[in-house]
Amino acid sequence: MSKKKFGVPALAGLIVACCAVALVAQAEPSKAGKPADNSYCYVCHANFQAEELARNHQKHGVGCAKCHGESDRHSADEDGLTPPEIMFAKEKILDGCTKCHALTKLRAVDEHEAAFAKDPAKRKVCTDCHGKHRMAVRTRHWDKTTGKLIKAEGVRMMNKNSAATNAK
Repeated sequence: MSKKKFGVPALAGLIVACCAVALVAQAEPSKAGKPADNSYCYVCHANFQAEELARNHQKHGVGCAKCHGESDRHSADEDGLTPPEIMFAKEKILDGCTKCHALTKLRAVDEHEAAFAKDPAKRKVCTDCHGKHRMAVRTRHWDKTTGKLIKAEGVRMMNKNSAATNAK
């Protein structure tokens, strides 16, 4: 049985082809990429499954965690007293959106004129037009800048003396 030997040009071609495949695999996903998995957040925030802003970002692979952080402590708190890692006060919404959406492109769209109004009373934010990305019923109110709990209304899932909170 004879063994074929590959020459240097064939080996170099193979290395170049492998590197090209690796580079393509590392490239950012296209707009038709895999949708984001927001199921972890939707357990409590089911209202956002049908919300325009969340749906549009999700289908392009941008999930809740991209804007609000992983928020594991928030998700694990059944009483909902721990805030998400990142929240946006109204005056910071545009800053949050421009982390991904180029400010120069946003300014170039005529319909975005109100987002850049000089008078703060006339200024709109992204979520005024692009979905209503707000909780319809809010039982926990945090200062969105500091994360401090301002007001907690409603039912608590876990009582201080429950078996779950006293488990060792």
